[in-house]
Amino acid sequence: MRFVCKCLITFLALTALSADAKVELVKPKDDALLPVLTDAQKAYLALPRTVRREKFADAEFRKNGMGLPAERIEGEKTPRKTYWPKTVKLVWRSKEGSACRVSVRDAKTGSCVYEGTVTNGWTAVDNLEIATEYEWSVDDGDGRASAKFRTEGLAPRLVRFPGVPNVRDLGGRIGLGGKRVRQGLVFRSAGLNGNAKNGAAGTSRVAGENGAYVMKRFGIKSDIDLRSDRECFGMDGSPLGQAVTWFHCSSSAYGGMQKKNGRDAFAKVFKVFLDRKNYPIDFHCISGQDRTGAVAFILNALLGVEEDQLYLDWEVTGFWNRSIGFNHKDRFDKLVEGFRKSYPAATINESVEQYVLSMGFTPDDIARFREIMLSK
Repeated sequence: MRFVCKCLITFLALTALSADAKVELVKPKDDALLPVLTDAQKAYLALPRTVRREKFADAEFRKNGMGLPAERIEGEKTPRKTYWPKTVKLVWRSKEGSACRVSVRDAKTGSCVYEGTVTNGWTAVDNLEIATEYEWSVDDGDGRASAKFRTEGLAPRLVRFPGVPNVRDLGGRIGLGGKRVRQGLVFRSAGLNGNAKNGAAGTSRVAGENGAYVMKRFGIKSDIDLRSDRECFGMDGSPLGQAVTWFHCSSSAYGGMQKKNGRDAFAKVFKVFLDRKNYPIDFHCISGQDRTGAVAFILNALLGVEEDQLYLDWEVTGFWNRSIGFNHKDRFDKLVEGFRKSYPAATINESVEQYVLSMGFTPDDIARFREIMLSK
């Protein structure tokens, strides 16, 4: 009898303890510094430019995905794409079986970047900005706990747009005066829909939940489409919906940026970037590599991003495109040479600035773009 009573008392005590248990955050610990790029992604970015160029021209290296293993997340059926950002795993303890409300907010602005109800004691979040402090919290209805962590400052900020490949933030790199290019304002991506086919507009890549997520998470206001009339046949607006303004600016790439069509297209594009009301902006062609890469090169150069980072921004498309045909010699070199020959200057940044001024834009226009895009 005494044994039974003793067991009953112990059971009641444990039950009471469980009922009163508080939420405990396991990881990340408060003030932890976390990567948002995988080790393999960072390993490529850390290579000297000459080594990267050699590897980029190595068919076997490219065929094998540049040594980028896909990240696997518990509970997900398929591995993540090698061009997606690394996830941050949040782990906590709470009352067994309790449904916890989990949120992640920018510690400076208070904006919510993730919110969901979770019952298994962990969740994984991505699409975080680099060099940014976040507060994460868990609330089980009876108690709440919160902590902060900071993301590493290594660019690029890779981005996951569901359904759309080769996406990243133009922001995150260091520009003029050591100022970081603002994140969340400009994205470069592959096409938001496929090219026109059989006399009809291309199939949307952002229909349904895909587009709903992109709009809720990133708030895109402008869609700059660099494709030709033929590729955009049948389109009269952005695949993201009527809330997004569609700017069709059929462009060239590489050496073609020095020719009339390339110059005219960039002039149209840059006018969009000079109006604050157009932000956040997504610009793209179909693959997000050639025409998109050329425009990104010009924008980054105007913002004072150093030359090696200009190369890297273009090369990161290799995280997605495994074709040896996408290489420096046949493509990127022609872009750089076009600016150096047409507008000789001490730096590639100065050459690009002369190029933009030659279109009739003013130093004040360039200063306005920099004011919008560079942190204070």
